[in-house]
This record gives sequence, structure tokens and C-alpha cells, in this order.
Amino acid sequence: MERLQKIKDIINKNGSISLSRFVHFCLYDREIGYYEKKKIGSDFITSPEVSQMFGECVSIFIITMLKSQKLNNFCELGPGNGTLIEDLIRTISKILNKKLNFFLYEKSQLMKALQKKKIKKFRNQNIKINILKNFRLKKEPYFFICNEFFDALPINQFEMIKNHWYEKRITVKNGFFKIVYQKNNFKNKIKSKSINGDVIETSPLTDLYLNKIFQQIKIYGGGVLIFDYGPYLKKKIDTLQVISKSKKANFLENLFESDITYHVDFEKIKEQSNSFGLYNYGPISQKKFLFFYGINERLMTLLKNNNSNKTQSILNYQFNRLTDPKGMGGLIKCLFITNKNMNIDAFRG
Repeated sequence: MERLQKIKDIINKNGSISLSRFVHFCLYDREIGYYEKKKIGSDFITSPEVSQMFGECVSIFIITMLKSQKLNNFCELGPGNGTLIEDLIRTISKILNKKLNFFLYEKSQLMKALQKKKIKKFRNQNIKINILKNFRLKKEPYFFICNEFFDALPINQFEMIKNHWYEKRITVKNGFFKIVYQKNNFKNKIKSKSINGDVIETSPLTDLYLNKIFQQIKIYGGGVLIFDYGPYLKKKIDTLQVISKSKKANFLENLFESDITYHVDFEKIKEQSNSFGLYNYGPISQKKFLFFYGINERLMTLLKNNNSNKTQSILNYQFNRLTDPKGMGGLIKCLFITNKNMNIDAFRG
């Protein structure tokens, strides 16, 4: 494959490349990147794809927050198949009788095409929908939605070996990709003490996106709602994982055909938001969020309006999939960040 050889040539020329640059090639390369070939649901599934109930609960939260903030701009980062933004537009526009602007920021050309099909039916005099070419925003307040966006961004890894920090990098040997460790003066970038075997994960792209979002919120208002995989407090371990056909696979195997993710560091996101003088709420489990914003009541309504045993069975399965504390309900966390000091009952301990 010509493009694959070009990537190998770049690595050979430099000796090695960072893990984040390599993962970026694997996921986002315009010719052979994973997200240019496969839609969401091919190897993994996200909450909006499980059921419309997820998007409806998120809509109720957004509408509740709008009582204290006057805005009509909504921006989803990494909309994937467009399922969540479809549910948000449908639900929010039914409840709010005013002009609404929806912005979608997506890198994958395949995903953009899927999104356009989903949203074209909504365009009218009250609803404007824009697919952004670049992440450039007007000087206005926005409500940002990031559902499993950050865990799909490339990361770097640093491991302490024999009391020194080493960066994990990618090289090519005998035509195959291989991991190598390069000594790195990483100790000046972390505050906590570390021991041999500790792994620190950083995401330069995550920092860039968050800085832009937080700066926008700080100056103009609005907020950002984040759903992502990760623990309440991230440990110093390797969380990089490759997903193929809903199962974990080995890194460097089946590249460009598998999804690559990692666990998001919510405490780091909160620290970053604090540096902008913002207020953060959470993280809480996805289960807690969905229960507070009406998923149980919504399920009861849907079951009441559908007499088919098969449909009711599907609805109950979807509900359990979204709220199972051992699955999505517990593994996915929710964090909300804004420039206002608020009392949000759902995010209380």
C-alpha cells in the first residue's frame, strides 16, 4: 500500500516517531485511517447508537441548563454517525420554540457524509446546521457536547524504567512497526512522585481542544458536557487499547482496521478548567446522569406505547445496556464545566 509505505519512510527518515503521531496516522489518515473507512458500530458502539433515550436525557439536561444561560449555539465535537446530534435537534427543537444553531466538528470525510444524511431533514427557518471545516467559532456562547471524543484522540506514553523516564515511540524494523523506548526528561512535567513501572499518558490534541473550549466559555459563557471512558481517579498505568469487532486486540496488530482508545483523565481536565477560572461538576457515572434526567420515566413511556413483546424486549435491553454499572453505566463518566457557580443536584456526591 503506497500510503503505508510513505508512513514507514517518514519513520525511517527520523529513526522513530511519537506514539501520538503514529496513532494519528492509524485513525485519521485521509487515505487509510480507521475513521475514514468504518462507521461507528463496526467494531464498537457508543451510547447514542444504543438508544434514542441517551440523546433525550442529554437534551433534558441541556434545556435545564439553558434556564440560567441565554444561548442558542450547540456544538458537538466528533459527532460520528450523527445519531446524537439527530436526537438532540429533534428533542430540543420540540421543546424550545426559538431559532437554534447546531455546529458539528468532524475530521472524517466518511462521518461527515453520514451526518449530512441524518441532519438534512431538520433544516428550516428555525434550525441552522453547520458542519465546520475548522474548529473556529463566533464570539458567542456555545454549549459543547463531547461524547467519547477525547478517548479517540492520540496519546503519548512515558514509562519510568530504572528510575528514568522513557518515551514509548514507534520505529520500523525489517518492514514491521515496532515499539522502542527513548530516554526523556519527563520528570519536570509531573508533580507527583513516581516509581518504576509507572506510566503517564498525555494527549497534546486533548489539551489544545480543551484550551480552545475553555477560553470560549470563559469569555462568552456556555458550557461543555463530556461523556467518556475512564475512572474517577486515573492511575499511572497503560490504558491504551485496541478494539476490533467489539473485542480487545494487541497493539500493532490489525492497524488501520481497529479503533485505538485510552482512558480519559478527568482530574487533569478539571485542573485545566480551573486554570481558566471555570467551575466543574462531576464526574459522575453515566447511570447516575441518565437516571436523574429521566431515562426510567422515558422507558416507561416507550413501553406503554409499544405493545409488541419484541419491541419491549429491545427497549429493556437498551435501557440495561446504557445503565449497567458494570458496563456503560459505570465505566463511562460524565463531567460538566461552565463559567457559572451553580447548584446542579445530579452532580452532587
